[in-house]
Amino acid sequence: MTFYDWWVCQAFILFAEIMGHSGLRVYAVTPGLASFVLGFVGCELVVEDHDLHHRQGYRKSGNYGKQTKLWDRMFGTEMPRIESENVDFGQGVHMPFF
Repeated sequence: MTFYDWWVCQAFILFAEIMGHSGLRVYAVTPGLASFVLGFVGCELVVEDHDLHHRQGYRKSGNYGKQTKLWDRMFGTEMPRIESENVDFGQGVHMPFF
């Protein structure tokens, strides 16, 4: 891997982390190789999930998964999405993979 390949990977990760900690109220999924499959079972991680993780505080939180809600669902730490009820799913925000 060259420096430029590494730099592109780091820029992608940095952008995804900034989106996850931005507090935006959008239904945005960070693209990955498994996001398509996880979307079918409702275990994709969206911006609101990570925001809810920080909102509740220590020992009252959930949504510990960094890339997916699959592990949270399996171990019982999944928190319900509060603000996704008001989202117009016809207006998507997409982060391009390339």
